[in-house]
Amino acid sequence: MPDTLQKKTSLHHLALAFLATVLFTASVYSADTPKTPDLDKPVGTSPWGFNLTTYLWLPGIDGSVTAGQRTGSVDVNFIDIVGKSRRVPLGFMGHFEAHYERFAFYMDGNYINLRLNPAFGRISEGINTELGLMDYGLMYRIFGAKASEIRNYQGKKRPNMLDVYVGARTLWLDNSVSLSGPLGLIQLSSSTSHSFTSPLLGARIAFDLTPNWYVMTDFSFGGFGVQSVDFTGSILGEVGYRTTAFDIPISLEAGYKAVRYQVDRDGPTATRATLNGPFIGLTGYW
Repeated sequence: MPDTLQKKTSLHHLALAFLATVLFTASVYSADTPKTPDLDKPVGTSPWGFNLTTYLWLPGIDGSVTAGQRTGSVDVNFIDIVGKSRRVPLGFMGHFEAHYERFAFYMDGNYINLRLNPAFGRISEGINTELGLMDYGLMYRIFGAKASEIRNYQGKKRPNMLDVYVGARTLWLDNSVSLSGPLGLIQLSSSTSHSFTSPLLGARIAFDLTPNWYVMTDFSFGGFGVQSVDFTGSILGEVGYRTTAFDIPISLEAGYKAVRYQVDRDGPTATRATLNGPFIGLTGYW
């Protein structure tokens, strides 16, 4: 019961932190907007810019999961996961950025809950894993249009963009491995949960193919042994289409994302896994 309560509390904290950040930056933006026209610059201009993305990521998993004294291996794509799951995989994905001139704060959250059926055989194992990934940190735009200038480029090709960022990745794992014998005569299970936070470095680059179509690549790496994280890294590639909805700039994205992590080597939550698969997303800019 205490482990379950701790697990739920951790997830609630991550969700509340994400929501609080969005609300706080929105309130700062509202307070920063001038109440009276400034004769030295166009009405409505502000150094602030925001974007919020909701996306659906369909990853497969390749790696090994440890829960206490038991270790299970898994190598499935998303279609296999759906077919071998005891229930529909649960997930939440979102990305938020608050820009001021060339500086920005970013936050990206992923939550995935998988409950895989035992493998066929007289002796079999079932693997349950809940994964929470939260990336956050500071970003600097080396070159490219500022986020506050997005509306100025509607219908036009934007300059090439390069962002670099430094931050942290918090990884939360709840692993459970069960062992069952023939006719259910032997049933053993072990579970454990833990969170890890380690530094993260990354960059992303984007360029326009046409005034509406663009491509972008984002990659990051970190770990460096901090809090038992030997390595964590990710790479993302996407193609996007820009348009407007209700006079708000938006973009539709599709691409491929991969995340790899190796944590708690030789420990009770030792996990080595690569998650990779396609994604689709929708971003709003204001």
